[in-house]
Amino acid sequence: MQEIWVVMKKEFRQIFRIREMIAIIFVMPLIQMALLGFAISTEVKNVKLVVADQDNSFISRELVRAFTKVEQFKLVGHVQSEKEIDALIHNWQAQLALVVPKNFGRDLQRGSVPEVQVIVDGMDGQTAGVALGYAAGVLNDQLQKFLAQPQMRKLLQGVHMVNMQDRMWYNPNLSPEQYMVPGIVALLLTIVSMMLSAMSLVREKEIGTLEQLMVTPLKKHQLIFGKVIPFLILAFIEFMVVLQIAQWIFQIEMVGSLPLLGLLAFLYLFATLGLGVFISTITTTQQQAMFVAWFFMVFMIIMGGFLVPIENMPPFLQKLTYINPMRYFMYMMRDIFQKGSSLQYLLKDAIPMTIYGVVIFTASVLKFQKRVQ
Repeated sequence: MQEIWVVMKKEFRQIFRIREMIAIIFVMPLIQMALLGFAISTEVKNVKLVVADQDNSFISRELVRAFTKVEQFKLVGHVQSEKEIDALIHNWQAQLALVVPKNFGRDLQRGSVPEVQVIVDGMDGQTAGVALGYAAGVLNDQLQKFLAQPQMRKLLQGVHMVNMQDRMWYNPNLSPEQYMVPGIVALLLTIVSMMLSAMSLVREKEIGTLEQLMVTPLKKHQLIFGKVIPFLILAFIEFMVVLQIAQWIFQIEMVGSLPLLGLLAFLYLFATLGLGVFISTITTTQQQAMFVAWFFMVFMIIMGGFLVPIENMPPFLQKLTYINPMRYFMYMMRDIFQKGSSLQYLLKDAIPMTIYGVVIFTASVLKFQKRVQ
């Protein structure tokens, strides 16, 4: 233990001697968290809307007014023909068009089924799908209001209407920040811990101090633990600080247990730091270590469920995600944050993540050669 403490003190002195290192550990994650939190959002707002109201009745004008009242749509103009709609969408001046046909109001009052056409720019499939869902919601709300009028009740007497009552659990306001920000915190924790540990031993090789460590009676595991524990402590502190600031900036609330999340973050850091040390044992320069670390991080981010749900991936890619520790931590982070899940519900993710950390750390110790090649 004394030998590990000596290496730890040396590593701490080296970290705090370099001001840029402190900025990388504490300042950069805060800036990245703020930028990513505001920039990355699955919510669709201000979809550019054009309207072709060919009926121009009171009912059609009320329908158009309903579209302009919601923040998801931004009215950019009125047109008369589909040709004008095509030109506006082609020139990126509109994303969605609402076409209300002639006699729309009259047909609705007579009890027939009028048609409303919605044209959407499908280049961005995700935005188009969400925008269509919003449009369908506005149309349905307006139809329900119209059918609730006394004259329509008499016309539709004997017709039984079905009212759907929906309840949204865990995120009742459908806040995108409530889902994305915990993922961003996990992402930043991964980047910082892997980059720092991946370059630790490589830096010793480049500046020549590794040769001095070689002649000491230190064992493999003592040297690696002595170099990793400082990064483990600093990364854990960074995680807790970023987590609290993220809740304050984005006004989100963590439902679950903070000590439980801290324990799981500690285990996750063991896995990512171990992977970083393993990278440092197979590279000889800091540049090589950085490139290899980025290769692993891109894989972990894409296959970790940060942006794309794992369930939406092809079956063979879903199986590949089981070797990604970020997959498990991302699930647990969001479960604790939004559902308040206890440990018994998280064991299915906590156990494989812990096994991964033990295996990769053991591999790092075995791979490390206590001699200068």
